[in-house]
Amino acid sequence: MDNIEKMTQAWAQQNEKLEQSITVSSEALKQVALLKAEKTMGNFLMVNTFTVVVGILMSSFMLHFIVTNISNTNMLLAGAAILTWSCLITLGGIRHLYMQLTLDYSKPVIDVQRDLTNIGLSVLFYLRVSLIILPFYFAYLVVGFELFFGIDIVQHGDTYWLMSQAACSVLFAALAIYLFKQLSPNNIDKPFTKVLLRGCGNQAWRAAQELNELQRYAL
Repeated sequence: MDNIEKMTQAWAQQNEKLEQSITVSSEALKQVALLKAEKTMGNFLMVNTFTVVVGILMSSFMLHFIVTNISNTNMLLAGAAILTWSCLITLGGIRHLYMQLTLDYSKPVIDVQRDLTNIGLSVLFYLRVSLIILPFYFAYLVVGFELFFGIDIVQHGDTYWLMSQAACSVLFAALAIYLFKQLSPNNIDKPFTKVLLRGCGNQAWRAAQELNELQRYAL
């Protein structure tokens, strides 16, 4: 009887040591995965920082361009269109930068993974805002010719050429609307959207995948 009790106690102690070992190994695995995910997101931080800096510089330049050409309606409208786009990109970059800088890696793994996935999905904002360039591409032509050649192409342009540009803007607007709908979070499982997301938000997706195997430890 004493032998059975000793064997039972020894078995219980062995199980306790095994459980402690598993806990330590799981925690170590979690820390390694978190470090890898944090390192992976480093490049994404640089991208967001670069976007914010470029957006601010571009917005400042376009604001100066508008003030300089305030008396020219064509330049004013073209500059306002580009300024609006620049501001949207800047605000988007600031938002993404904030999301990444406030990412708390000490939270449960499944919560960190969810935050990383949301950061990856936020790339949709960049893609969608970029589509605004399509219908307003003529604004960039107007500003470009004024800056590099000092020519107002609206005033000097042929009527038929201007009409053709307007028609192109309408076609590009239709294309932009179609792509805008395709680049929706509801379509992340579609091949076209998935390819774009994986390409543009690769760091966030890979960081989330680093934590994928640890979900069971967060339960």
